[in-house]
Amino acid sequence: MSSLIRRGLRLAPLALLPLLCPAAFAQELHFLAGGQYTPSLKESTYSYSIEYLENFNDYTYGTFTWLNEGHVTDHHRDGYSAQFWLRWPSASRRFTLSAGVGPYRFYDTTELASIGVTDAHGWGVLGSVAAHWYVRNPWVVELRYNYAHTTSSISTHTALIGFGYQFEHSSAAGPVWNTERYDFFPPGQRLELTVMAGSTVVNNFNSPHGVATGADVRYRLTPYVDAIGTYLNEGDARVVKRKGGAAQLGLKREFLNHHADVGVAGGFYFARDSYSPTPQTTVLGIINTRDQVLGLLTMTLTYRFEMGLRLRAYWYRTLTTNGRDTDVVMGGLGFAF
Repeated sequence: MSSLIRRGLRLAPLALLPLLCPAAFAQELHFLAGGQYTPSLKESTYSYSIEYLENFNDYTYGTFTWLNEGHVTDHHRDGYSAQFWLRWPSASRRFTLSAGVGPYRFYDTTELASIGVTDAHGWGVLGSVAAHWYVRNPWVVELRYNYAHTTSSISTHTALIGFGYQFEHSSAAGPVWNTERYDFFPPGQRLELTVMAGSTVVNNFNSPHGVATGADVRYRLTPYVDAIGTYLNEGDARVVKRKGGAAQLGLKREFLNHHADVGVAGGFYFARDSYSPTPQTTVLGIINTRDQVLGLLTMTLTYRFEMGLRLRAYWYRTLTTNGRDTDVVMGGLGFAF
């Protein structure tokens, strides 16, 4: 039990992640795609990204970005970054140039001599420049360049282009930031129950899959913050057979006149992993069982129908201390009351 406590303490900052972000989260949502170049390997590959953007004023903003850096030799890497940006708007405010920097938490599927294939975690720095063209509210075109610098993994260049959506509509061109905060809508529906199903992908070079199921209950602490309890069964993905319960705090931002929201959450995942160490032990029926305190990061997208019905898309990233990370992507049907 003491080892579980020590692992939980190492993962404790994940539970605080939602508390470090502003309450009016993500005034813009961007989807980008492009290419990546790794100078040390002289290789190029694809790249894509999802970005939440919060405007502070005309000249500064913050982002929370997930960046997938594609596949090069011995490295399948992605990661998250919170960045602070300085922005220079044109006179019309339809075109802006900006530069940002922040810490980069990466997850690199690679092979280490001591332990073999693993999902290696580490920290780096992500520096970026971007150009935004505010075509017509709520649509934005973004061109972005990133340089990811690390000392324990590869350093990379990525160039991306894509579209963004402004959550707050305005008749004026350019970034929107002086908006009013909203209250609970509808006022009485603060508790939500959801059942879900989908797929688990283990982060190794073979990417084995499993059928995942689960359920969650969330309570709206504020119009922007949810407390979430989740049961997650990751199914049998051959090298991982894990299930358990998670407790998270989540931030969300509503748009489309309160009919939709996007959110991010972080917390602890109390899991039991039952697996066979090798193919030979699978034939013999030898199973290892391990209880662990893991980290869990979640991104969600929700559409709300009348009478409390909800459709949800979930993307869970399990964060382990032994390189057995997984991505769990699921769809869910919920009801709020």
